[in-house]
Amino acid sequence: MATKKASNKVKKVKAKAKVKKVKTLKKVKKKVVKREKKIVIDTNKLLKLEEARKYVIDVAGEKGLEVFEFLISKGEMEENLLAKKLKFEKANAIRKFLYRLYNKNLVSYRKVRKNNKAWYTYFWSANPGKLVFIIKDMYEDEIKQTKKSMELNKAEDFYVCDICNRRYDVNEALQNDFRCRNDGGVLTHVESSKVLEDKQSRIDFLNKKLHALDQIVK
Repeated sequence: MATKKASNKVKKVKAKAKVKKVKTLKKVKKKVVKREKKIVIDTNKLLKLEEARKYVIDVAGEKGLEVFEFLISKGEMEENLLAKKLKFEKANAIRKFLYRLYNKNLVSYRKVRKNNKAWYTYFWSANPGKLVFIIKDMYEDEIKQTKKSMELNKAEDFYVCDICNRRYDVNEALQNDFRCRNDGGVLTHVESSKVLEDKQSRIDFLNKKLHALDQIVK
């Protein structure tokens, strides 16, 4: 009798543990689904941003930008067809641009083996969301660096070479007879308040850019 009760007790404990495990898995699943919610990008506005276009060109050149824009407008496309549409002679010719974009996660691909053949067919698609976050990081990093620079400029006025823009504090300027050590340029006095004003204006401008960037993400 005691053995039977103990057995029932074990079964109840196992049943409760199973229910708890199922609930936990459901919660985890919900969190994963929520985290993987797709971000919708207003690509027209994104590609009008000078910084966005410049970044893609720096990564993959003018042709790379053309490939990126085409994939955004047309969606996923098979590699050979993509090369044909953009008037590349062969798929090999377009791959170097795709790989440059891929190295920065601006495009992605999936490969499909057709009819049990030994080779794969590649389908490429653009990742405009990645470009949004890259540009956002650029704005935020410049804001951070500008704020650090402002802290340094609060200390005192300084002098700047009119040729190379090298900066000198008051003592350095006096020691060099108000001439630049690099090129002999004249050192011009700059008030820290003016510099701080200019830097704050730059921060305000970048914050507006960040706000505009937020409007691109739906």
